[in-house]
Amino acid sequence: MRIYPKPISAGLFLFLSLVLSIPALASAPIFPADGAVGLEPPGDMTVAESFTGFRDSEEGASILIAEFPVEAYAQIAPQFTPEKLAARMTIEGPVQKLTLAGDIEALLAIGVQTQQGVTYRKWVMIARNIDSTAMVTVQVPSTSKAYPDDKILTALQSVSFQPRGSLEDEIMRLPFTVGQRADFRAVRTLAGSGLMMTDGPKDIVSDASQPLVIVASSMGSNPALKMLTEEERTQLALAALQGLGFQDFRADTTDVEDDGDVVIAGKGTDDDGRSMLLRQIMRFAPTGHVRTVCIFTAEQNIAARCDQVGQAVVLKSGETNAAVEE
Repeated sequence: MRIYPKPISAGLFLFLSLVLSIPALASAPIFPADGAVGLEPPGDMTVAESFTGFRDSEEGASILIAEFPVEAYAQIAPQFTPEKLAARMTIEGPVQKLTLAGDIEALLAIGVQTQQGVTYRKWVMIARNIDSTAMVTVQVPSTSKAYPDDKILTALQSVSFQPRGSLEDEIMRLPFTVGQRADFRAVRTLAGSGLMMTDGPKDIVSDASQPLVIVASSMGSNPALKMLTEEERTQLALAALQGLGFQDFRADTTDVEDDGDVVIAGKGTDDDGRSMLLRQIMRFAPTGHVRTVCIFTAEQNIAARCDQVGQAVVLKSGETNAAVEE
């Protein structure tokens, strides 16, 4: 899958590829980061700090909530088949159709996935109301006894919607600041840890007529990042760009700048056979990173503006690259 929208895959596939992962059962839904989507968190899960959702750090369990435009549901729903989800997780049984409170229709896939040697039970659900589409991903280590299926299903049945706040308010709550937008227009935030921007009047682009810029931070804290060598940071950045799923991807240039930013320029073919240019600037903080990914055609040529955005992004959780170099 890819990051370029067709028409909503911009947000969907970036965060589907990142799909990982998160208070006692509450009496009313909790809406993390005052977003449009909330639920009654199960067990000892509490609101996560580095992404939109909930987390039980002791158990290694999490719930990730991602919001998309209402139009996204029609694009995501066809992906909810055992065959199409098989590339990301092993599906158990058929995809279930659920009816949530307020007669909200939803689709639920249940399965298992192994990440970095750990096997997780996984629930992925999409639902929509008149304004928004929600994707809710639950991840629990298979060894955990704290979150049996019935407890997770009860939490998913509690998914609710509320009116969205202003886009600028949502941007202010992101775990990073974007000091320079380089005349790109913000479209929406994603999962409380990403920002989608473009250049042009369309919010949803299906024909590559507008460039796409996504700024996304790493989810959670990883103290090991400050120990990475320059080569290891480069390999991490390259793997992230390769993970976008463009066909025939190749990196044309890979540079580590004086401040530690890893800048990669390349190209690939999208699902419709179009040749797209890709540019990524990954910045590092002691326990996290943030990357700016730009996808555009040769005619659009936004590389310089992409760099302006990427080099002005700073994680709120700590200093960027300079701290890593020490």
